Amino acid sequence: MLPLADHIEFAVKRSKNNEQLKNPLTDDIRVLFHSEFKVAEAAREILSDRLGVNLTDDEIGYIALHVHSSIMDQAVNQAMQMAEAVRECVSMVEKETGKKIDTMSLSYNRLLNHIRYMIARTLRGEVIKLDMNDYINASAANSFQMATKICKELGKSLGKEIHDAEIGYLAMHIERVCLDEMD
Repeated sequence: MLPLADHIEFAVKRSKNNEQLKNPLTDDIRVLFHSEFKVAEAAREILSDRLGVNLTDDEIGYIALHVHSSIMDQAVNQAMQMAEAVRECVSMVEKETGKKIDTMSLSYNRLLNHIRYMIARTLRGEVIKLDMNDYINASAANSFQMATKICKELGKSLGKEIHDAEIGYLAMHIERVCLDEMD
């Protein structure tokens, strides 16, 4: 909780000095750590009422990371690494599909949450028991190829190999996003 208090103190100072701290992961944090973001938004209201400062959404994103880190008993940089890895993965999906994903869609939310848990499983060395690769490869070959490439690149970025069984599940979510884009 001490790093959270420190961050809020510096955020208030930045706000009073009209300084802005950019957070390129704010939208992803809002989805990945939804409850924590809501808590941070409540803190914004309290700080506005009591101190007359208005914190930006970027600051709220950082506060949400601190809240998440406190709840999960992990370092803020681990939560940030998770958000960065998820952002990297979504960017790869967008690059591979050639389409910007609608961040307000249910498919996007499901994709983000799947990636989040896939990364967490990979970092913990957990393996999914049910392998759907053959089925997904047969029914959504393009998405399966994309997922294979993305898992390989993401594994390099994380410094850990992503288990093969994850590919089919990621492909399923990529396929859902692609189908949304067609509607």
